[in-house]
Amino acid sequence: MTKSPAVMTISKAEQKRLTQPNSGAGGTKPNKPAQKQPPPLIKSATVITAMSEATGATLGEICSITSWQPHSARAFLSALRKKGHNILKTSRDGATCYHIAPEKIGDRS
Repeated sequence: MTKSPAVMTISKAEQKRLTQPNSGAGGTKPNKPAQKQPPPLIKSATVITAMSEATGATLGEICSITSWQPHSARAFLSALRKKGHNILKTSRDGATCYHIAPEKIGDRS
């Protein structure tokens, strides 16, 4: 005895439902209101602002502001130097404090 293949019939309405996009249990997606979100704060701008203040910023402060690891914060300071920013180092409470001078190197006119 040989088995005959099982045949399944689907109605025309069911075929149409299965071939349409966004079909299924969820139905169509609800429309989201068109609201503009404010741009996220840029970490680099936040660090530059902190370093531009009179007190400057320590490595620990930079890490806590940005949630970066210390090696990433040091790499950012190195990148600022390569871009021409004059980074000054001072000491505050036994920690190295980084300042950005008001002008870039080479901007003296």
